[in-house]
Amino acid sequence: MLNEAAILAARDNQKEIEMKDIEEAAMKVKMGPEKKRLQSKLEQKMTAYHEAGHAVVGHLLMGTDPIHRISIVSRGMALGFTMSRPKTDKYQQTRSELKDEIAMMLGGRAAEKVVFNELTAGASSDIERATILARRMVVDFGMSDLGPVSLNQTVDTNAWGYSVGDSVRLSEVTQAKVDVEIKRFVDEGYKVAESLVKMNRKILDKLVDRLIKVETIEQEEFEEIVGKTKPSIEEK
Repeated sequence: MLNEAAILAARDNQKEIEMKDIEEAAMKVKMGPEKKRLQSKLEQKMTAYHEAGHAVVGHLLMGTDPIHRISIVSRGMALGFTMSRPKTDKYQQTRSELKDEIAMMLGGRAAEKVVFNELTAGASSDIERATILARRMVVDFGMSDLGPVSLNQTVDTNAWGYSVGDSVRLSEVTQAKVDVEIKRFVDEGYKVAESLVKMNRKILDKLVDRLIKVETIEQEEFEEIVGKTKPSIEEK
């Protein structure tokens, strides 16, 4: 990352690496370099509403981290991105926080539906991540109505970490119950996201207008548009 930052600084004829160079280098390493894709105005607008949906839902929910950056600049396979980061290091996540995280993941899909009454394939990654998280809540964390039971299909391990015996398989009845609980978490998350998008449509529109104009909005400007900062963990 620092090598990439040094290259960026050299290109701008700087004598020192600045924080903006490190930020850009981190983005490049994590998500890939910026790509100038030719998009129609409608595609750009849909991307902006998608990312704004993530950001607005994430900002309004108590269990998610503050929004750090929102952009419609393409990187890697993504047409845009929304980044959040915690104010302090976190070592645990509660059930409520995980449910809010799922809702934020589905905020982009909710915005597409509310604004355009249409769905795009751009939400595929969000849906996959939301489903994986919901599955972990059910089978690993015991956070569903099925109770504190490990339902993951794993194998027993010995003291040295090697697998022993046959893999643990769920019955068809139990697997069906697991699937229902996973869908329930995802559906609940989407309903929350859709409700927040509908109630805050004016803020969403204002954010999109600015996003289309400047392409990338940092945390300070974002919070000027949508309102005050999210409460800290202690305030929660």
